[in-house]
Amino acid sequence: MLNLSAADTRVFLFHSPGAATDPKAAMDSVNNWLSRDRSTGQYPNLKIADISITPDGSGGVYTVVICSLGEPRTAD
Repeated sequence: MLNLSAADTRVFLFHSPGAATDPKAAMDSVNNWLSRDRSTGQYPNLKIADISITPDGSGGVYTVVICSLGEPRTAD
């Protein structure tokens, strides 16, 4: 479990309206975001604290990803 502080925490929300008809595609945007190479970005130490999936009531899902940004990259 990560110890999250408010200044270091970000919450990302993804909505996949067609999850019931295409479950694989429902997670594509989430998986693409999670798999990005952040090693050269501002927050290379980003860590996932929690992922939850909730039905939207209309055949889709909401995916919530809670992250700790970690130490920002410092200019050399």
